[in-house]
Amino acid sequence: MLLSGALRPRDRLSMRDLADRLEVSMMPVREAVSRLAASGALEVSPKRAVMVPLMTAAEFADLTLVRMLNEGQAARLAAERSSKTEIAGIIALAERFEEVLDRAYGSAAAVAANKDLHFAVYRAAGSETLMQLITMLWLKAGPIINFDIGVEAGLPAEQQSAHSRGHHSRRHHRMLCEALLARDGETAAQAISEDIRFASEFIRAHAGMDQQDSRRRIIS
Repeated sequence: MLLSGALRPRDRLSMRDLADRLEVSMMPVREAVSRLAASGALEVSPKRAVMVPLMTAAEFADLTLVRMLNEGQAARLAAERSSKTEIAGIIALAERFEEVLDRAYGSAAAVAANKDLHFAVYRAAGSETLMQLITMLWLKAGPIINFDIGVEAGLPAEQQSAHSRGHHSRRHHRMLCEALLARDGETAAQAISEDIRFASEFIRAHAGMDQQDSRRRIIS
């Protein structure tokens, strides 16, 4: 839910709500929430209500830098270590992302297609430690970074369409795929790092404004 954009900053849920939505008992929910709260991905009130924290601009900038370093390194390792089959799969996911962006910009499907592509790259790095770190970073960043693909952005239709056609991820994903094929780790790292940086800049430019609830402040 954190990764997919189903939860946004300042969303509040009870433990019971979460258990019902996930169709599980309370025990695994308590354990999961406890772990996520310890990492800063969730906050728990004294009354046991669960909230997605509102991140400050400074915290978001720091998180972005750490993501660029870790995810860029994973892309570098993927260029060096991935098999031909893995590269072919990544290229197919990049093409699927562009198709989804064309027909369903601002949808949960676009968010999922982007996540699937990125995590295919990170798995191809062959580093379990890096994978664990990146997953935790995405759990903290997910409710915010999904804004870049238009989920609940509240932008006019014409602006959303223009942003979709010229979306920075198209260029960076293509650059990444070419780097993987060439076994160029430095360029692969640059492609992922720049993808993260451009998304961060768009978010900071548009996502910090108090508007109606559909365009709520997500960075303080």
